[in-house]
Amino acid sequence: MPNASDATASRLTRDAAGKASRAGSLALVAGGLALDFANTSSGRGGPRHLEHLGTASDVATWAAHAGVIDQATRALIDQKLAAGDRGFSALLRDALSLRETVYRIARAVARREQPAEADLAQLSARCAASLAKASIEMLSEGARWRWPSSEPIPETILGPITLSAVGLLREGDPTRLKQCPGEHCGWVFFDMTKNKSRRWCEMSVCGNRAKAKAHYRRLKAEAVALAEAS
Repeated sequence: MPNASDATASRLTRDAAGKASRAGSLALVAGGLALDFANTSSGRGGPRHLEHLGTASDVATWAAHAGVIDQATRALIDQKLAAGDRGFSALLRDALSLRETVYRIARAVARREQPAEADLAQLSARCAASLAKASIEMLSEGARWRWPSSEPIPETILGPITLSAVGLLREGDPTRLKQCPGEHCGWVFFDMTKNKSRRWCEMSVCGNRAKAKAHYRRLKAEAVALAEAS
């Protein structure tokens, strides 16, 4: 039986049909891979919802943009997608399901709420499934999990994102996880400023928009006051 996350993923996929994607150019400003992945959609539930993962190829494009995979691995994945490789038939569905799970958890933490047990359980299950298909690679700086790149599988993309989400929850300061209050935004991010003063996903975007709107409201109020006084 499909769960709520799969239903959400299916709905988002339909909503994204025919829309241009910025998967390869989205700002990576969240301070964590999993949070940047959650930000491949914005304005959820509103009239200006933007979805940038409309196809499985978009997922691979974003993964290369974010440094999850290199361009050679991306090309191999695109070849598999073009050939209708059954191993990648659920990549988009699984990517969107994972993304929305991460987003809901991050949003709850940002609101100082307890994440839903179902979301935590799903993230745990995805982590276990991803690690089952990974190997340990020893580097000069220590060991790391590694997924196939010369013969990529969906976990080559989704595995690092899943581990990033778990790492943020295990090791990150939950009081630094925030959600942008910008209109039609809702992006989540990890505030790494010394005094936890970051408010916006990007000051140059949502911050400036909010300042411009506030300035307009002040001018309008002043004009009304002058009109009433005359």
